[in-house]
Amino acid sequence: MELRHLRYFVAVAEELNFTRAAARLHTAQPSLSQQIRDLEAELGTPLLLRSKRHVELTPAGQVFLDEARLVLAQAQRAIVLARHAAGPPASRLSIGFVPSAEVKVFPRVLPMMRAQFPRTELSFHSLTTAEQIEALLNKSIDIAFLRGPLSHPLLTSEAVMNERLVVVLPADSPLAACEHIAPQALAATDFVHVNAEQAGQSLYAAVQAWLQRNHLERRVTQEVHNVLTLLSVISMGGGVTLLPDYAEQMVFRNVVTRHLSGDEPSVPLLMAWRADEASPAATFFRELVREVQRTPEPAGDPGRTVE
Repeated sequence: MELRHLRYFVAVAEELNFTRAAARLHTAQPSLSQQIRDLEAELGTPLLLRSKRHVELTPAGQVFLDEARLVLAQAQRAIVLARHAAGPPASRLSIGFVPSAEVKVFPRVLPMMRAQFPRTELSFHSLTTAEQIEALLNKSIDIAFLRGPLSHPLLTSEAVMNERLVVVLPADSPLAACEHIAPQALAATDFVHVNAEQAGQSLYAAVQAWLQRNHLERRVTQEVHNVLTLLSVISMGGGVTLLPDYAEQMVFRNVVTRHLSGDEPSVPLLMAWRADEASPAATFFRELVREVQRTPEPAGDPGRTVE
C-alpha cells in the first residue's frame, strides 16, 4: 500500500463519483478504478458499494476514510518539517496588522500560505494604522492590514472587507442588559476612543458620521493610543466605544459587546503594500486573502462577553 492509494481512495470517497475523482486527480478513470480494487484486495474487504448511478462507502470504507485522511495529513506535515529543517528560510514576509486581521483574516489564510510556502518565514507585527504606514515606507513590513484612507504614491491598497461597528461597553452598564442598543440610548453616554491618527481616519469618520445622522454628540472623556488600553479603560467603567465587530471575538474582563438597532455604521479594512513589492510569497499571500474573502466568513456571536 502506498500513499497514492490513500489519495485515490479519499478522492473517490469525497466525490462519490469515479469520473469526478479521476478529473480531480488528473488520472484516467480505468487506472483509478484499478487502484481502488487493488487497495480493497489488499485490505480483504470492500470499501465502496458501486452501481451504475451511485457510489457509497461501506462501514469499513468510512472508518478507512477517516484514518486515511489522518495519514495523508501527517505525511504532508512530515514533508513541511523536513523542508524546514533542510536549511534557512527561502524568504521572509513581514505583515503588520490591526486586530481585525488577526481575528478575521489570518486564521483562514495562514494554513494555506504555510502549505504553499513552507520555507517562507512569516513575521507578524501588531501596529496602529499610522505605524504600519511608516513601516511599509521604511520596508520594515511588506504587507499591512489597516484603516483608511490611504493615499501615497509609493503604496497600493484595496479593501478586504467591510466591518459592521458594535457597541463595546462595561458588563455592569445598564445598557448591557439590552440585546440591541438604540442610538438615542447613547445620548448621555461618555465615549472613549483611540486617537484618530493611530486608529485611522476612516474609523473615526464612520463613528462621527453615525453620530451626526442620529443627532448625537460624542462626549469624549478619554483618548487612548491602542485597542488594549481602550478595553482596559472601558472595563473600569470609563465609557463606551464603537469598534468593528471583531471585538465580539476578543476576550477582556468586564467588557461586553452589543449590536446597534437600526442604523449600523461600518468601516472598511484595507490591505496595503509597496507598489514595487512583487515577491512570489507576497503576491501569493495577497491573492490568497482575496480568494478567502470571497467566501463569507462564519457569523459572529452577537453579544458575546469579553472578559
